Amino acid sequence: MKLWDFRMMRDGKIELGRNMADLLGMPDDSEVFMTMFRYESDSRISYEVVVSPFGPENYRELCFAVFQVKDQPGALAQCAKFLKSRNIDILNSESIAFMPSILMKWVMLIDLSFYGDRRNLEREFKELKDADDPSLSYVDSMRTEPSNLADRYTKGSAAGNARVLTRPLRKMEKQGTIIKNGTLQLPEAYLGFLGKRDSPVMLIGDSNSWLLSLSFLSEKADLWKLTYTIPDRPGAIYEISNAMAEESINILAGYSQVLIYYQKMLFEIVVDISGCKSGCADFKDHLLKKTASLGKEFSLVSAEKITFM
Repeated sequence: MKLWDFRMMRDGKIELGRNMADLLGMPDDSEVFMTMFRYESDSRISYEVVVSPFGPENYRELCFAVFQVKDQPGALAQCAKFLKSRNIDILNSESIAFMPSILMKWVMLIDLSFYGDRRNLEREFKELKDADDPSLSYVDSMRTEPSNLADRYTKGSAAGNARVLTRPLRKMEKQGTIIKNGTLQLPEAYLGFLGKRDSPVMLIGDSNSWLLSLSFLSEKADLWKLTYTIPDRPGAIYEISNAMAEESINILAGYSQVLIYYQKMLFEIVVDISGCKSGCADFKDHLLKKTASLGKEFSLVSAEKITFM
């Protein structure tokens, strides 16, 4: 899923945008928690703030659960009662009937703080199903898996990469921040680490984990969103990315989608042209010529300069 955006932090405030806030469960008047990392590599430094609607004390006990149930009245109630009777709290969740009148799936993040181990939960469920317990007559199956969300807060986003030195600058704020008017206010301590109150920011959402990553860009960044149609064949994405590299144009984000299988794809990228060695005075004309040199199967659909809001 393509879930990224670019905004301007002004006086420590960042507007999330309606789409990002809704998908990550961060609407107005909701509480979020934050932690901050500093990354170092080859004398370069980058900062990241990770934002979540869940507090730091809960992460070790959270896990994902997926129920498959009959698509009929009472099915979801049976799932909810099974968890309620074990003092298990349902947090963020989504249910949808993949096969109307036949099958529905309910995916959820659950809190096991007052229950115990997720494997015990699976064992109890299996015992009830094996005994044909009527309390689960509408429920076909349940599986759980660890969320591993705590790792994101203790290890950052470069875990396991020996080239990148990760420094947690501050433990997750125990006191939450309230989203107001679609805007997130960073703690003063974080602004102190950044050494500035205004900055272009890249927002990256993970809708599966309800996490938001904030990466702070250079004030010199000159961002463009480029949309191409390219052939659906091995090497096509390389041709575009290599063309960017030849001009010292840095790709910050990318998204590809098949339009016609084995024929045509959509390839959308966000690039920073501040280091473009051709100068890129007339960037669109330059792109058209560069794209034409790749062959008639490659087409530049649009090139839009990103204006930070």
